[in-house]
Amino acid sequence: MVQIRFLGGAGEVGRLAVLMKAERNVLLLDYGISFDADGKPVLPLHVRPRDITAAFLSHAHLDHCGALPALYVSASVPVYATPLTMELSDVMYVDALKLSGYYLPYTYEEVERLMSSAVPVMYGERVEVSRDVTLAVHNAGHVPGSAMAVIEMEGAVILFTGDFNTRDTNLLRGADVQSLPGDPDVVIMEATYANAEHPPREKVEAEFVEAVLEVLERGGIVLVPAFALGRAQEVLLTLVKHGMDKYPIYVDGLARQINQIIGRYSYLLRDPSLYRKALDASIEVPNMYVRKGALDEPCVIIAPAGMLKGGTALYYFKKLAQNKKNGIFLPSFQAPNTPGFEILSKGYAVIDGALVRVEARLEWFDFSAHAGRRELEELARRFPPDVTVVLVHTDALAAASLVRRLAREGFDNIRVPAAPGETVEL
Repeated sequence: MVQIRFLGGAGEVGRLAVLMKAERNVLLLDYGISFDADGKPVLPLHVRPRDITAAFLSHAHLDHCGALPALYVSASVPVYATPLTMELSDVMYVDALKLSGYYLPYTYEEVERLMSSAVPVMYGERVEVSRDVTLAVHNAGHVPGSAMAVIEMEGAVILFTGDFNTRDTNLLRGADVQSLPGDPDVVIMEATYANAEHPPREKVEAEFVEAVLEVLERGGIVLVPAFALGRAQEVLLTLVKHGMDKYPIYVDGLARQINQIIGRYSYLLRDPSLYRKALDASIEVPNMYVRKGALDEPCVIIAPAGMLKGGTALYYFKKLAQNKKNGIFLPSFQAPNTPGFEILSKGYAVIDGALVRVEARLEWFDFSAHAGRRELEELARRFPPDVTVVLVHTDALAAASLVRRLAREGFDNIRVPAAPGETVEL
């Protein structure tokens, strides 16, 4: 028997953490953090590191990897992930410690211990974790290095999707669902957008590029606050693909370092030549001198943080938001209680204690790297109706509509854990 306990990501988007316990082995799948309204990290439920046989990390976003170093205060757990995910995670931890180190239950010493415990695994590779556990990983299509895991554990077959996207983007090929087993015992599937469809990417790109061009042609500057990992690269590729590099495109903050790391793994990308062209075309911002200079000409500035909760995007936002000639274009999900959400819903935000009203052109574009409702349904339909499907990384109310639609087709074994601590037994 395998017991699956949800330590985080149950009834919520973020801090995904799944513990699988069998007779002789315990596996941890992701161990992420979320942030409260004050920006303080919220960790998953506790697990004793010495109880864990091994961990699997799906990708390097903090809501999946952010709590993992806390395990290395008292143990050294082998962690399986793609090499790119581990390299990117290292960068993300350094940034998190710089911004929130006072509240995190680990230091860089634990991060180093985590990195030395990494066991690299490549797409399509099947490895033996222990005598009774094997692990195979496949491209998840979410961000560079992201992986879905197929785990055979003491007689049970479990598919863990992590975050995934089955549609091709400019940055990545869609998830490799063709390589997944046809009849697993359980599918643990993210359902962030269980009740939302994403528009066709071609339409999003066309509208985005048109809006950018309109601002630039009237002499304005476009600020694109973007997640440093995944979204910043996708936006850059979109701009260059559509010939917008005839204007300067600046890349600032953590996105600069991540751009270079991803460039060393070009074989994972959908179009390596476009990526190289985009890196060559963009202008990195290494210091305040270049940062100030970017504000002197019509240009596009791509800068974290994607929700304007920090990072160099805030510097540009305060400089650009109150000029109608400029544009503030948000290509990322905006969580409640963030400045990005505030400006979209109210037209202003309080930044560093001062109210900043947005007079610039303000728009949001759906560049999501998650599967939408249709893609979630398509993945569920790949499996027999009696396969247990557990929806995580989703709001329970949002997931309810997906459950009802699939139930009408005979899929009556779909579960949605409502809160951390709930379990499923096979």
